[in-house]
Amino acid sequence: MSKRILSITGLLVLLQLSAAFTHGEAAVFDHKVSEQKVQVSPGVIHEQAAYQTGSIHEAINLLNINLNDPYTKMEIGIPNPINSLKTTTSLAKENSYNGHRVIGATNASYFLGNGSPANLLAINNQIINYGILGDNFDSPTQKAVAFGITKSGKAIADYYQADLTFTVNGKSYNIDRINNTRLENTNVLYTSSKKTTGTNEWGTEIIVTNASKNTDVLHFGDRYTGIVAKVTQYGEPGNSAIPADGFVISIQNKELASEISQLEEGSPIEVKISIDAKWQDAQFILAAGPMLVKDGKVNISMPTSSSFVTDRNPRTAVAVDATGNRVFLVTVDGRQSGYSNGTNLQDLASYLISKGASAAINLDGGGSTTMAVRQPGSLLPVMVNRPSDGYERKVSAILQAVSTAPVGKAQTIKLNTVSGEIPLGSSFNVTVANAMDTYMNPLTIDPATMKWSVEGTIGKMEGTTFTATAGGTGKIIGEYDGIRAELSVKVVDMAAKPVLLHSFDNTNDWVAQTAKANATITTSTKYDPFRQGTSSLKLDYDFTVGESGTKAAYAVAKTPISILGRPNNIGVWVYGDNKKHWLRGVLIDGKGTKQTIDFTSKEGINWTGWKYVKAEVPANIELPLKFERIYVTQPAASLQNKGQVYFDKLQAVYSVDYEELMYTDVTKANWAYSSINNLNRAGLINGFLDGTFKPTNSITRAETAAIIARALNLKSSHDSGFTDVKKSHYAYDNIAAVAEKGIIIGREKGQFDPEGKLTRAEMAAILVRAYQLNGTKKLPFTDVDPKHWAYSDIQTLYANNLTGGFPDNTYKPAQQISRAEFVTFLDRMLQR
Repeated sequence: MSKRILSITGLLVLLQLSAAFTHGEAAVFDHKVSEQKVQVSPGVIHEQAAYQTGSIHEAINLLNINLNDPYTKMEIGIPNPINSLKTTTSLAKENSYNGHRVIGATNASYFLGNGSPANLLAINNQIINYGILGDNFDSPTQKAVAFGITKSGKAIADYYQADLTFTVNGKSYNIDRINNTRLENTNVLYTSSKKTTGTNEWGTEIIVTNASKNTDVLHFGDRYTGIVAKVTQYGEPGNSAIPADGFVISIQNKELASEISQLEEGSPIEVKISIDAKWQDAQFILAAGPMLVKDGKVNISMPTSSSFVTDRNPRTAVAVDATGNRVFLVTVDGRQSGYSNGTNLQDLASYLISKGASAAINLDGGGSTTMAVRQPGSLLPVMVNRPSDGYERKVSAILQAVSTAPVGKAQTIKLNTVSGEIPLGSSFNVTVANAMDTYMNPLTIDPATMKWSVEGTIGKMEGTTFTATAGGTGKIIGEYDGIRAELSVKVVDMAAKPVLLHSFDNTNDWVAQTAKANATITTSTKYDPFRQGTSSLKLDYDFTVGESGTKAAYAVAKTPISILGRPNNIGVWVYGDNKKHWLRGVLIDGKGTKQTIDFTSKEGINWTGWKYVKAEVPANIELPLKFERIYVTQPAASLQNKGQVYFDKLQAVYSVDYEELMYTDVTKANWAYSSINNLNRAGLINGFLDGTFKPTNSITRAETAAIIARALNLKSSHDSGFTDVKKSHYAYDNIAAVAEKGIIIGREKGQFDPEGKLTRAEMAAILVRAYQLNGTKKLPFTDVDPKHWAYSDIQTLYANNLTGGFPDNTYKPAQQISRAEFVTFLDRMLQR
């Protein structure tokens, strides 16, 4: 493309001209770093290779296309309208349909700034575009070179000679362009499809009518005549209207215009359109340039000292072997240091020869360089290279390899995998992930038409449903039309092993939603409660705002969480706020239907602190399941308030007998496990924010007051009167209530000593007063003197079989009592 043409039109997009790297490096296709080859159709192989020499990297994608394959052919892909520009991948996808699958494609033509192709495009002799040749030092299209498929089906990359002329008064003149911008010293043929020529006054135009054939569609080999209706003069207004039954020939050269201006109206005119014999009747012709290889040798059809040749840039090329049966579509990425620097044309030509090229031409490159490939068994092609702009640029035409193969027999079938281990007793439907026929086209296979069996003793198939009946490993086998598909399965007994669905250690996977309310989701801080891991999910809600009606605040999983098999229930730890709301969840079943499950009753969040709740999974729900959301809701207007709840350790439980540990530091082996669980279920003890109970810690007087007040449902009617218990203290009301009833009194006047440790003697007195115990019995304890202030209380405790002392016949009245010991004494009391 000449600088003169570029300066006049400002239209031609030749992005390869912008050099991004210095040249003069050594050839870099001698040191292969990696290579991968994939047969993407019976006639096409996709090759990816990486080369490195010193600091120069090259990333190559190559389509090796065998035209001898009866179902493989090559075509041009162009947008509609032709100047609209589309990405290589978009065009390839648009041109792919049943019986016509685009297997691979690259960008091809140079194009102008208005979106039109810059050079020759023809299909079955029909001229789609008749463009220009460059005439300056750096123009890649100085010589007319093209790639195409001949009428015999052979690929060709060679020079061409198009001959377009018009003849008047016995003299012939060249036609340089068709339906394109009239540039300096060019003759342009305009057909009626253009309506007007769009030219300026600096030219002469021959308006022709009575054409011997319709000129809207032109072909190589066409010859037609017409009558000169009018000849405009040089300097007269241009932009001539084009007759519906004719055409216009527009001439810019002043000398030729002067000669033509003498042409008389009514004169006959003839137009001939031809191309040299090797290209006549070709299936298609696509011109680009320069020529890279001819007769198996480097042959660059432009000055080799040009920066266009020597600079390293992204490149696209097409090559043909000596037989014409093998085509190579190649892209080399560039302008990406450390990945691929691009190549110069000398190196590219040598590389193509090494792959078997007898002839090759350069196509549009630079930021346009793109290759799309349809992977085996896939429906549509996807981009496989890395364009230098970081995105795929729109282009005017592509070269595409097409498979016309019909639907063949199944060749491979892959089943959808199941994640993780399969719970014993669970079931799931086996589905086909993808299938491919003998031509590597995708197949749709209904699993119900397959024959199913199980290898190993892990389970059974009923239709397409697998049920795990025994632990171990095995395979699910599906057979279709002689093809075998396998799915490895591991079945485990999860009776004592719930599956964690989410730890709630962060909230990145969750989003807040509401119904007639406000809500936010945050990850708990170090000052907030969390049950396990590092944090919990905090759901703040406000039911005092919004429209009237049922309010709800949701924690919704951004991606619903897959659940293995069919659990018995879904369990979660909840730090309640005692606001009497309803805790619910939503599952998505195998049909995509949402199923609501209940973690509590309608006003069931009636506790403060951590509590483990569970929602039963319906027995008849269709698998596979996903957990979609957990939420608090309140239909009663009188209870629509503000608050916050915390969620931790969402899990799927498969055993009906599974029992979640109430506290992380109290195992079933703990001697006080049963009593601690009993009081927890009764709502008398809550533990600490981190999910522990701290059973060996000495119990404080405040903690004791809180437990007793809860157990007896005591309420205070006036202030506590203790100066060391502030109203902000968590147990203030409890301390006031037990003091008012005379159950726990201060240690000295006006002082309760809330953080003081409770002794065994104080414990005896508190239980006796709280439950109004009576009875006496001689004490066997050697360390309890009859004069001890709690002697009678300890006697009563002993008389009611609530204590037996220690093996050495002591009671240790002054010893601090642990939290586990106090809970055990109280549990015994409540069990009476």
